[in-house]
Amino acid sequence: MYKEINLDNKLKLILLKNKNIHTVNIGIFIGAGAKDEDTFHNYGCAHFLEHMMFKGTENISATEIAEALDDLGGYGNAYTNNEFTVFYNKVLQEDSFKAVDILYDMLFNSTMDEDEIEKEKKVIVEEINMYEDEAGSFILEEFSKNLFSRQGLGNSILGEKKYVKKINKKILLNFYQQHYVPEKMVVVVTGNYNEKLIGYLKRKFSALESAEQQLEVNKKVIINNFSFALHEKAKISQIYFALGGEGVSKNDSEYIKTILFNNILGGNSSSYLFQKLREELSLCYDISSFTTAFENTGELVISGGVNVKQFPLALREIVKILEEIKVAGIKKIDFERAKKQLKRQIVMSLDNMHNMMFSLGIDVLYYSKPKLIDELIAEIDGISYSSFNKFVKRYLKALKLNLCVLAPKGTDDIEKQWEEIAGG
Repeated sequence: MYKEINLDNKLKLILLKNKNIHTVNIGIFIGAGAKDEDTFHNYGCAHFLEHMMFKGTENISATEIAEALDDLGGYGNAYTNNEFTVFYNKVLQEDSFKAVDILYDMLFNSTMDEDEIEKEKKVIVEEINMYEDEAGSFILEEFSKNLFSRQGLGNSILGEKKYVKKINKKILLNFYQQHYVPEKMVVVVTGNYNEKLIGYLKRKFSALESAEQQLEVNKKVIINNFSFALHEKAKISQIYFALGGEGVSKNDSEYIKTILFNNILGGNSSSYLFQKLREELSLCYDISSFTTAFENTGELVISGGVNVKQFPLALREIVKILEEIKVAGIKKIDFERAKKQLKRQIVMSLDNMHNMMFSLGIDVLYYSKPKLIDELIAEIDGISYSSFNKFVKRYLKALKLNLCVLAPKGTDDIEKQWEEIAGG
């Protein structure tokens, strides 16, 4: 069972002990990400800040941070997404106090050196270039930008080059001061930690001051059913596509059904999409679906890469599969198999204390309390075949399909083909 400690400054500590391992996982979660940015003022700021936390503090340089993390023998890293940022490390029990010190120093004593900011701009621009060169990543990001109207959840996590180049210390500090506050933080520790670490965490993080004024958060989400968006690029041989629409939020009572449906549709090699388009028709190598859930909405996306000539047929087959499910639902044998698959996926994932650290932190950010394995399994077991099919049919009938395409130059007849397929 996990321990939850609420500090006076409203920061939450979550601890889950496992005496059968030798390592400790520590994560600091901040409830701020790309959706909290202004597209024209501080676009890319959340991700930029994540980088700057590794660039030196009042006590140690960027090189010394890297050396200190390496000397612990474990690993440390961070990532930013649309709704939160997390900094984490994994170390031996004997090094856990030192690991906490390093993370704390990085996050709360960063110098935000102006020379380092200018240098890091170049690094982030190259990171953006790398993602733009990767066709699959590019088209998925463009789909989200269009679906969420290029605001809030539609913001690119990395930002855009022209805006990243305008970021300065003042902009970074303003974002930092608004969001890196205890009210928006969850500190999670999992593994075989020393009990004395609890008191150490309480003393250390209690020193953080609450924000004088809570930032008002606009939770309104604008869904833009754009229908079709085309991007062309030279020197690619396939059409890369993202097809889908609005999904279900993490706070929706039927969120777990969306995950189950996605697994059946395109989440693995036994899925409908994979078996039909790749195994039976040999139309593509890469075909899958995924669902992303946010606090107040989500997205369901089918993506892949297909030969230009085969693309219209692939689209027809995908739409046909969705239409058949909309009418007939999911076969019971596929439903039962998917439930078993999902339960096994959850158990195997959360059997790892590092994964459990992420799960606990994310759950607290979204739900204010963690969901453990037994609770998740019980939730899946509680889904009946009848209620699942009613949900799937209702969801697909309401779903408005949008198609975002990255194609070789000269393939601008795709929109007409899509209109015929979607209309038919």
